[in-house]
Amino acid sequence: SARKLPHGGIIYELNSKESTEWFNTPANRSNFLERFGTNVTIKDRTYHVLMENVPISFVPESTAAIDDIEKKAAFAPKTILKAKYIKPIARRNPNQRTAHIILTFNSRESANHAIKFGLSVASKRVYGRKLLPEPSRCLKCHSFDGNHMATDCPKDVDICGTCGEQHRTAMCKVDDPNNYYCTNCEIKGHAAWSRVCPTFLSKWDAYKRRNDESRYRFYPTEDPLTW
Repeated sequence: SARKLPHGGIIYELNSKESTEWFNTPANRSNFLERFGTNVTIKDRTYHVLMENVPISFVPESTAAIDDIEKKAAFAPKTILKAKYIKPIARRNPNQRTAHIILTFNSRESANHAIKFGLSVASKRVYGRKLLPEPSRCLKCHSFDGNHMATDCPKDVDICGTCGEQHRTAMCKVDDPNNYYCTNCEIKGHAAWSRVCPTFLSKWDAYKRRNDESRYRFYPTEDPLTW
C-alpha cells in the first residue's frame, strides 16, 4: 500500500521481508528512485523512544554524549541517530533539573532494548517508552483538522499557539498559564501546544484505536516477547 503524507512524502508498506531486503540493495534502490526523477530520496524507517527525567546537563547535539550512551548500552556506533528535548529550553521552569528527551534508533531491536532495560544518560539510569505518532498540528494556525502543514496553511496570518492572538508563537509575551488560550478548544487555561489539551487527547486516542502497533509496549519483531 502507499499513503501520501501532509508534507508531500509517501509511505510504502511492503508485503514481505524479501521486498524490504530488495530495497536495501543500493542498485535496486537507485533504479527505483529513477522512476521519480531527481531530488527524491528514500528515508529508512526509524524508531523513537521517549526517555523520561534525563538530567538537563545532557546535550543532545553532542556527539560525545551520544557515543557515551551507545558505549554503555553495548550498542554499535550510529545506533542512535538523533536526540532532542521534547520541550524547548525556554519553556523550562527555573528550578527544573530533569527533562524528557526523544531518542531515534536505527532498528526495532535497539529501541526495544532501551524500553526494556533503560539507558545511562548523563551518568543517570533513565527509562522510557515507545513514542507513538501523534496527530499533526499546523504550526501556523494550530489546527489538527486541516491535514496541512505551515508551508501550505490556508490562513493569511499566523495564530499564536500560546495566547491565540495574531502573531507567531515564538514572539508571544504571555507567560501566565491562566492567560493561555487554545484556539482548538476555544477556551482559556491551556495552550494549543499543550499535551493535556482535550482536542489533542481526543485526536490521539482516535489515532491509537486505528493503529494496531500502538497496543504493544515494544516495537513488534520476530521475538514473541515483543508482541
